[in-house]
Amino acid sequence: MTENETIERIKHRMHTVEQVAGENGMEDLEMAIKALEEVQQYRAIGTPEECRAAVEKQKAKRPDGGRDIDGKDYLICPNCCAIVADGEWTAKFCPDCGQKLDWSGEE
Repeated sequence: MTENETIERIKHRMHTVEQVAGENGMEDLEMAIKALEEVQQYRAIGTPEECRAAVEKQKAKRPDGGRDIDGKDYLICPNCCAIVADGEWTAKFCPDCGQKLDWSGEE
């Protein structure tokens, strides 16, 4: 059962609870609905693991040493191994995974 289905079932049964348990019972159900709605908001943002990964990508990392391919030196993303520099262009973020890159100390 999804959160939406649970919320709808609780709302549908709230009129019965009020008659049996009084207003205190209603407050409990309203609190349960609010908690389920908060869970939905957090899921829309992403899982904690996804949020941690996004934060980690914002920490600048130095590209890995050059690879000599066809006489050109390429620098590689430390996260996904994509090419992030080729002597003619340099990316601030990896074009494949979005990892922020640290170019301090580069000539």
